Amino acid sequence: MSQFLEAVKRGDTQAVAELLRSRHELVRFADEYGKSGLHWAAEVDQVEVAQLLLDAGAEIEGTTSWGATPLDWAATMGSARVAELLLARGASGFTLIVAAALGKLEDVKTIIESGADLSTHRRRGAPESPNDHWPIDSAHIRGDVLSDAMYAAARNGHTQTAEYLLDHGAAVDAKGVFGGTAMHWAAINGHRDTVELLIARGANLTIRDQRFNGTPEDWAKEGGQPPKSTKARTL
Repeated sequence: MSQFLEAVKRGDTQAVAELLRSRHELVRFADEYGKSGLHWAAEVDQVEVAQLLLDAGAEIEGTTSWGATPLDWAATMGSARVAELLLARGASGFTLIVAAALGKLEDVKTIIESGADLSTHRRRGAPESPNDHWPIDSAHIRGDVLSDAMYAAARNGHTQTAEYLLDHGAAVDAKGVFGGTAMHWAAINGHRDTVELLIARGANLTIRDQRFNGTPEDWAKEGGQPPKSTKARTL
């Protein structure tokens, strides 16, 4: 089982195909967190493996132990290639938050400017009540979909999308998972342009997250990013 998931993670399509030929049931195997091979392919943006798994019958709407589908997870991790594949294959759940997390600015604009009921765009795969991952003042728990979408865009370095959402009323200090703000996540992931935008918009640089009690500067140090790097990293 672990051999299969490791092959998925490293994008070894030959090994994945061979394992599926000998044990086809692996296509639906999931780890202790409910993450299937397709979820793992989504996490690391292994689009060729994801296509192979879908062709073999992987569950496109399968969920993790916390309720995230492969599309939800691809969006969270900023895995644009796998997200596009999943959408092309008919994955459901293309919400404002997913669009923002993937930097799909035109889709974000369409949703906002249509006057859509944003309560129908709430994040999937997150609890309805606060817990040790999602504090009571996080945008998701508060039901602030606009700010949650801005946080998702900033986390993945989609500066123009974050700016558009700020212009339309999103809170600059919106919090997400672990109580990290948009600034925390942009900083740890090395998204310099996004960090500069948030600073210009008055982001609070002294806020500490709930899980690690760190400021955005602490998170930037944890990320180990060179000042001009835009390479993403996630916890």
